[in-house]
Amino acid sequence: MLLPNSKLKFTNVKFLPALCFYGVTCLFATPPSFASAARDLEESLSSVQSKALDGDNYYQGILALFYKYGEKELAIQPQEAERWAKIAAKNGGGIGMAVLASIELEKGNTDRGQFLYDEAYLHSNLRDLAKTKNPFALFCIGLMEIDNPPSNISKGVRNIESSARMGFASAQATLGVIMLTGSGIERNQAEAIKWCSMSARQKLPLGMFYLGMAYSFGDGVPKNQDYANRWIRAAADRELVTAQLTLGMKLALGDGIEKNLGHGVAWLKKAQSNGSAEAEVQLRRFETLLRSNRKPSSQPKKKIKPVGNIQERIENHSTEVSREIGLKNYKVKKYSEAKKHFLRAAEDSDPISLRYLGIMHFLGQEVDRDYVEAKTLLKKAQVGGDQEAGRYLEVIERMSQ
Repeated sequence: MLLPNSKLKFTNVKFLPALCFYGVTCLFATPPSFASAARDLEESLSSVQSKALDGDNYYQGILALFYKYGEKELAIQPQEAERWAKIAAKNGGGIGMAVLASIELEKGNTDRGQFLYDEAYLHSNLRDLAKTKNPFALFCIGLMEIDNPPSNISKGVRNIESSARMGFASAQATLGVIMLTGSGIERNQAEAIKWCSMSARQKLPLGMFYLGMAYSFGDGVPKNQDYANRWIRAAADRELVTAQLTLGMKLALGDGIEKNLGHGVAWLKKAQSNGSAEAEVQLRRFETLLRSNRKPSSQPKKKIKPVGNIQERIENHSTEVSREIGLKNYKVKKYSEAKKHFLRAAEDSDPISLRYLGIMHFLGQEVDRDYVEAKTLLKKAQVGGDQEAGRYLEVIERMSQ
C-alpha cells in the first residue's frame, strides 16, 4: 500500500526462483553474519553505505530500502533506490530483489514485479534472513504476502508488525497506514496514530505525511491544521510526492493555511517533476492565475439574503443555503445534520457538497466507510468544477491501493 512516491501500494515479495538476473546466475548469498535486530537498525548510514560500496549485497539491499522510503533522514530518491536494488539483485541479494520487485509493481509492470518477488522468495537468502528476525527481511516478506498472489494479508501484517516493533520506521509507517485505512484488516485509529507517530519521530516521510493527514481530517486525533501543515511540509521537504501535491494545493487554495499562490505553484512543480499526474493538471490552472496576477475584487462579496429563521431557510431549500448549513454543521462535527443538507445540495449537483459527501464516505462519518462511493462522489465534484476534489481523489486512490 504504499506508499511512497508513485502509488501508495504495498510492495510484493515472493522470494526468488533460480537463475536469472540480466543473464547472470543468482547465487545464494548469505550475509556474512545475522546480526541482532537492534544492531541492524542502529547501524549508521555511513556504515551501510560503506559496506554497500564494498560490494556486500545485503547492505546494498538495505541502502535501496533506505532511499526508497527515506530512512535515516535521507530524502526519498527513487532513482538511487532502483540503482542499488538492481546492483543487489544482480549479486543475488534477496532484500534488493524484493525492493526492485516493489518498484516494478509501482511502475505498473505487474508481471515483472511478481516474477522478481517469486525469485526473491525461492532463490535468495530472504527467507533465511526472516527466520533470524531480521527487520528488513520481515518487512519485505510482509509486503510480499500482502501484494503478491496468492496474498495472505493477516500473515503479511504480522510480519510487518514484527518489524515495526523492532523499530524499523518504514514498517511502523506502513502498519499505521494499514490500520488507518482498514486495508484488509479491522480499522484501528488509535493504533494507526501510534505507529504513524513512532515513524514520524524517526523523521520518515510516509509517517509524517499520514500523521499530518490525520490532523487535517481530524481522523483519530483532534483536528489541528497547524500540526497538519507542519507534518505535511516536513514530508514534502523529504521528497514525498503526495505530500508535495497536498501542500501545493493547500497553499494555492488557502485550505487550512494562509493562501500563497506562488508558493503553491512551486510545490506543485516539485510534485510534477517527481511524477505526479494530478500536479500537472493543477499546475495549468494555477500558473494561469499566477501569470494574470489577479487582484481581489474591490466589490464586496455578495451576501446571502437571510430567509427568515433557520427553519424557513431550510424549507426554502436553496442549493447555496443547504450547502452553507451543511458546512457549518460539518465544522462542528454534527455529521448527521451536515449529511442531510449536503444531500439536498447534491441533488442540484453542487460540487462542494459532493466533495464533502465523498470525504464523509471516505472517513466513515455518519455513513458506512466506502472508498468506491467516496471516489464516485469526488469524481462528480471534480467534473462539476471543484478542483480541490482532485487532491482528495489522489489521496484516497493511494490510501486504498
